Amino acid sequence: MEDALEFYAEVRVVDSPDRPESLGKVGAILGISEPADDGTAPAYAVLLDGDDALIQFRREQLEPTGQLRTREDYY
Repeated sequence: MEDALEFYAEVRVVDSPDRPESLGKVGAILGISEPADDGTAPAYAVLLDGDDALIQFRREQLEPTGQLRTREDYY
């Protein structure tokens, strides 16, 4: 399993078959699910730049940019 991501990590969408318009967009993680068991990977709620709604992605659909945004950027 790929490394987990943290809140406010900046990510780029690298795979999005259900939402091809999201491919290549950048945003930040504002939510992380808490799976019921260790065998299930968390899902990430991402606010893409320019959007006003969160979109849920699996870890393998996201690539970290290495940047970390702050809470104040959003709230």
